[in-house]
Amino acid sequence: MNNGKVIVIHGAPGSGKTTVGGLLHEKLKCPWFEFGWIPEFRNLNPHTEIPYAQEEQLSFSSLALVANNYLAHGFEHVILTDLPDRLVKTLPEVYGKDGYALFMLYSEDDEIIKNRILTRTNGNLYKDWEAALELNRVIKERLPLAHEMRIRSDQMSAEAIAEMIYEVTMQIGRAS
Repeated sequence: MNNGKVIVIHGAPGSGKTTVGGLLHEKLKCPWFEFGWIPEFRNLNPHTEIPYAQEEQLSFSSLALVANNYLAHGFEHVILTDLPDRLVKTLPEVYGKDGYALFMLYSEDDEIIKNRILTRTNGNLYKDWEAALELNRVIKERLPLAHEMRIRSDQMSAEAIAEMIYEVTMQIGRAS
């Protein structure tokens, strides 16, 4: 494998993943991919029948290959955001125990997530704030996943979160 790291920023919609991912991308000068940027197979191949779960897994496998390819070509980091929660749980299988770092953004204030979703200006059309609150609740109540660092995003600016992730990432790099 390579010596690079995949940086995964996860959390419910409205937790700040895209904003933090963009800031970190700018600071690290490394590739950044949102899962939603992977085109849906069925839209590209409308006559191919494929169940949604299989399509999602194929998209994730493709994204993992792309990330590994960038790392193999000398990039020290690749940022991934907006992965579905069930796929985040598979990161150890995909990247091994030391090939990634997981930063989980969450909020203790439901109104902040609701407001962020309903007043977005980043082009994201997702408006299901109730589903976002449910995912945020699930994330908060479960035990932390492997290599997960939880960051309460309702008490920090996106800039401060990006700086924290940057510092942790640099410490991990020096330790390996």
